[in-house]
Amino acid sequence: MKYIGNYKSWIKDQRIIEHLSSCQGDCTPVWQPDRWQGNAILEKFTEMARPGYSSNKYFFHQMNPRSKEMQDFKFTLPPVPEQRTNVNWWFVMLYPGEFQAMHIDPQLTEVSNPVRYTMFLQDWEPGHIFVYDDRVAANYKAGDMFEWSDPMTLHGPANIGYNTRYTLQITMYD
Repeated sequence: MKYIGNYKSWIKDQRIIEHLSSCQGDCTPVWQPDRWQGNAILEKFTEMARPGYSSNKYFFHQMNPRSKEMQDFKFTLPPVPEQRTNVNWWFVMLYPGEFQAMHIDPQLTEVSNPVRYTMFLQDWEPGHIFVYDDRVAANYKAGDMFEWSDPMTLHGPANIGYNTRYTLQITMYD
């Protein structure tokens, strides 16, 4: 991951945390068999994970432009150093006890020139975890933005803390 800079003023100016904390977001289930097909790494995950993950458990909440809570909330994305033709963004809310299993981003393995940004929307708290490759992000500050563009890199967040963990995810590609 490459540190891009701190955009804390963007968070405050856009009133993002205030809005996110008033919403539940869309639940995303742990087990999505279709998501793991067609990639050797993810198919291996499927074989290993089947006994441990159940289709009735949720592991994170998200809000994107199609989410009902975001349709009337107008804001501008923070400035990023690189632009691409296609832009997707979403907020991830991990309530205490939620997580995303270590994974790659299969949708980015089939596009041209991907770039991915993660912005932490609050200061790091004990129990807020982000693993990228062989590193763990900790002691970040609200507004810290990181670039990571290799879709084949294993990564995953978890919240074993006491408060909801908020991030903004931006993906771009040509």
